[in-house]
Amino acid sequence: MSEKTKVTLYTILLLAIFTASFVHANNEKESCESNGGVYARQSMTWSYECMIPDPAEVKP
Repeated sequence: MSEKTKVTLYTILLLAIFTASFVHANNEKESCESNGGVYARQSMTWSYECMIPDPAEVKP
């Protein structure tokens, strides 16, 4: 394979991975919010988590 073909294939692969990661994170956020939770970054890390309030504490 030529260098130009390799660069093109690796670029497409990286873009596909980035796009899949973005779509996954967006779906995770939407599913969390649809359950009444908040999708927030954990302290001291780069990861996010879904925080759903305790239903026993929710007052009408």
